[in-house]
Amino acid sequence: MSKTLYIMRHGETLFNTQKRVQGWCDSPLTAKGIEQAKAVKDYFEKKGILFQAAYASTQERASDTLSLITDTPYKQLKGIKEMNFGSFEAREEELLPKFRPGANSFEDLLVPYGGESIDAVGQRVKATILTVLEKSKADTTLMVSHGAAMWGLILQLSVSFPKGLGLSNCAICKLTYEGGQLRLVALIEPSKDFLVHTF
Repeated sequence: MSKTLYIMRHGETLFNTQKRVQGWCDSPLTAKGIEQAKAVKDYFEKKGILFQAAYASTQERASDTLSLITDTPYKQLKGIKEMNFGSFEAREEELLPKFRPGANSFEDLLVPYGGESIDAVGQRVKATILTVLEKSKADTTLMVSHGAAMWGLILQLSVSFPKGLGLSNCAICKLTYEGGQLRLVALIEPSKDFLVHTF
């Protein structure tokens, strides 16, 4: 039986506006972030999308976003929390290591600083999702996670994004799960009037 998962990034936070690294540390949603989450709620309602199960990462910005979108009771999952940026946590983004030529992520550049590699992040996110969906009886599930965590998942699924396409605040990935396999079918961009990119 095929199941549908909507996994999305949290709304804008204080650290997002300050251009600070926000991995395992946390900061509150801004007024704009709250409005972004409410817009997603309206989108799901207009599309008639109902959730039988909901999950948020263990970080406040994710659970606060989820609570603004659905009244479905939710559980927290450590496995979908954000990437650990090590000693760069809460520091200015401009201090982060620069991507290697041709790279589309930090790869393992954060590991020497106590952080995670993008492969490790993607593997834990994917494993967590597969475990949840395998056991769940829900047809449609919502998860609220984070930008790097979701990007790690996308890399694990070997999906190529067109140049310029990313994961803005409240970006939504629609995936299907069937026969033990996850497949990304669409990216929904709330920041662009809920523009849908299909894969």
